[in-house]
Amino acid sequence: MDNANQPDRIESIERILQQVAAAQQRSQERHEALAETVELLTRDVQQDAENVRKDAENIRALARNSQILHDSIKGLQTIAEAHEHRIDRLEGQ
Repeated sequence: MDNANQPDRIESIERILQQVAAAQQRSQERHEALAETVELLTRDVQQDAENVRKDAENIRALARNSQILHDSIKGLQTIAEAHEHRIDRLEGQ
């Protein structure tokens, strides 16, 4: 090996090492950004699951209340019909 080329080779190796170090730094930054994104997405998915659970509870409660309301209206209808028949009988006398 020629000693005259040795400084050029060393500079070349140093340049390559700097490029590798810079690439490694960028890779580490990307990894950290991806890890943060995954963490945020995980929280979002957990929150969405909780929201779906709450929505399901609310829908079940709404269905129960709708049934109660329906039953109450039917009861009022029965009472109204009974009163109407009574009024018809009283008017018919």
